[in-house]
Amino acid sequence: MILKRKKGLYFKDILYLWLQTKEDVKIQSRQKYETTIKVYLDNNIGKIPLKKLTGDDINNLFKSLQSNNVSISVQKTLLYIIKSTLKFAKKNNYCEITIDDVKIKQAIKRVNVLSKEEQIKLENHLKENVNIRKICLLLCLYTGLRIGEICGLKWEDINLENKTLEVKRTIQRIKNDNKNNKNKTILIESTPKSDTSKRIIPIPDFVITFLKKFKSDKNYYLLSNSLRLYDPRQFRIFFERTLNKAGIKHTNFHTLRHTFATRSIESKMDIKTLSEILGHSSINITLELYVHPSNELKKASIENLVKFMTN
Repeated sequence: MILKRKKGLYFKDILYLWLQTKEDVKIQSRQKYETTIKVYLDNNIGKIPLKKLTGDDINNLFKSLQSNNVSISVQKTLLYIIKSTLKFAKKNNYCEITIDDVKIKQAIKRVNVLSKEEQIKLENHLKENVNIRKICLLLCLYTGLRIGEICGLKWEDINLENKTLEVKRTIQRIKNDNKNNKNKTILIESTPKSDTSKRIIPIPDFVITFLKKFKSDKNYYLLSNSLRLYDPRQFRIFFERTLNKAGIKHTNFHTLRHTFATRSIESKMDIKTLSEILGHSSINITLELYVHPSNELKKASIENLVKFMTN
């Protein structure tokens, strides 16, 4: 559907028109775009008449987002939506502004990483009175799995002989669009977020030893030990309780993925290998988003420089 009326259009008119063209994307992605538009654009640059929209308007939006500490992931989603909408508008002769007119200064992503001491402390706790949920947290620490991926892991995805796991699915909680269902959200299983997210990852021997003790029906999910989908929210709550019991300060679940990436770099894993394990489409994403040298690594690097110069 293309709007015939071009006079008096506002930017949000084109935003929702562009959204209608995204029928081929996953339902969770489409819901994310719609929510992002409503929260951050409707009552901001969405109210600007399309013919009056300028690059400065968009640049100022991102300056405001950054000053209010809006997450980098939200900013990236907004940037994608705005870029795609402008391309759509230009293609259909709604406006002349292009993304080339926009000069957004990207904010630096700051992420949490467990220190080596914290990681050892957490691992020691996980190895006591072991259960499958604790093993899955260890898996995340040593494979970098996302929370939806670990929740979607079935026993058929674990090859105990080859000591590998295969990422084939993910579980997410999304808004329920079925008006006949009283639940506001529902759990769904879907394929990973991209082709590179479908991957095979080696599992450390010590984790394999734990997994063998809990092996179950190949069709069962590891975390629910049944055919029932396991809610990522439940696992997030378990993680938070585990941190508390281990005496480690609160952090978000994704910290496990950041920690895996950082420890891998510290242990001299090459970037290409790490990028493939994480399921990234390029090594640049790995370097920019997930690899953050620790103070210990920085100190060691300086000491190595001094040794090099004095030998």
